[in-house]
Amino acid sequence: MAYKIYMPRYGATMQEGTISSWIVKEGDQISKGDVLGEIEIEKLSNELLAEKDGIILKIIAQVGDTIPCGEPILILGIAGEILEISSSSPAVSLGQQKIITPSETPFKEFGGNVGKLPIQTGDYSESVKISPKALQLANELNLDYHFVIGTGLFGMVLRDDIRNALAAGTVPKIDASASISPLIAEMNRMTQMQQKIAEAMDTSLKSTAQTTMSMDLNASELVKAYTSHKIFYNQKGVKLSYTVILIKIIAMALVEHKAFRTIIEGANMVTGNAINIGFAIDIPDGLIVPIVKNAHRKTISQIAKEVTDLVDRAKTNSLKLDDVTGGVFTITNLGMYGIKYFTPILAPGQSGILGIGTIQEIANIENGDIYIKPIMNLNLTHDHRVVNGAPAARFLQTIQTIVNNCESLFSEQDIIETHHDLY
Repeated sequence: MAYKIYMPRYGATMQEGTISSWIVKEGDQISKGDVLGEIEIEKLSNELLAEKDGIILKIIAQVGDTIPCGEPILILGIAGEILEISSSSPAVSLGQQKIITPSETPFKEFGGNVGKLPIQTGDYSESVKISPKALQLANELNLDYHFVIGTGLFGMVLRDDIRNALAAGTVPKIDASASISPLIAEMNRMTQMQQKIAEAMDTSLKSTAQTTMSMDLNASELVKAYTSHKIFYNQKGVKLSYTVILIKIIAMALVEHKAFRTIIEGANMVTGNAINIGFAIDIPDGLIVPIVKNAHRKTISQIAKEVTDLVDRAKTNSLKLDDVTGGVFTITNLGMYGIKYFTPILAPGQSGILGIGTIQEIANIENGDIYIKPIMNLNLTHDHRVVNGAPAARFLQTIQTIVNNCESLFSEQDIIETHHDLY
């Protein structure tokens, strides 16, 4: 019997997904667990898996289509079957290979004539449900979507509803010139990623007691270790960086300082066992924070290999949901831009984030003598409800202690074994 596969919901805030590829084609025989295609959501790529054995009878959503969660995208079953879907979703005649879009409703049963009902419009409604893509289209066309009745799930206004209302002339336009100040040179709609980042930062600041302290770290041993091992690692095909070394150092510090693995849930202080370190990456339209899982158990070369893979996939929008979830602490490095001090904002659900500033050669006076030392500026933002000032300062001191002994983190045997794993 034919059955539908719907646009899945990969996260609590996901509203719609885009079909980035189909691996299967109509007529293919598939088994439960087979990869059918890929769904893109907020720069993340997620595999769509077959729920049952069957035959691909109809691909409803095409590559590039953005579909609300809960809407059908694929039909599986036995060739020749006929499936009808409710008026809020596409209806598909498998035998005749006829798709009826959400704006069309059959006047007669399948086999009869099919036509369109008049486009519905309603009175102005302040609380209209509208998909992000439909909102973007309405803003681009200067249309007041509050007068459009949606045909999507739970009455959500979809892009087709906006297009159909425009074609039918049943939706009023907004006078853009009246709403934009002559002092504004440009106005662009935020991308979905930009909206999510804005919401996350707003939530973070409103739900935590954030404070930031800074420390000038003596990075002499860190610079020495990085300089002495970089060429050897590169020769073995592993890209070493300060970020990679710091991920390992911070993970080791978190073993001792469990307060930075603790968050508040209701009236409880909840401490996690996993030490998963996120690191911020600058990408078009915003930033993304992949996660190195259980970094305290991994070698420098393993972390370096994982970071390179995550960065490469972030740049090609190939990260999976699992790659960006589960973090307990984040680092963000702006040192390459010459930034010394800044105030990073906590990721929601975390109690600490470390901002890495630039390394400078600074003159220091010790016992009457002048020494030049490389100094790295660290900026630690913490949730003061969970971690007070003194424990936060001790966390930074622990990082300094590990940095002073960071040569012990490196092993040539480790890099040689990792090199063999690459082939």
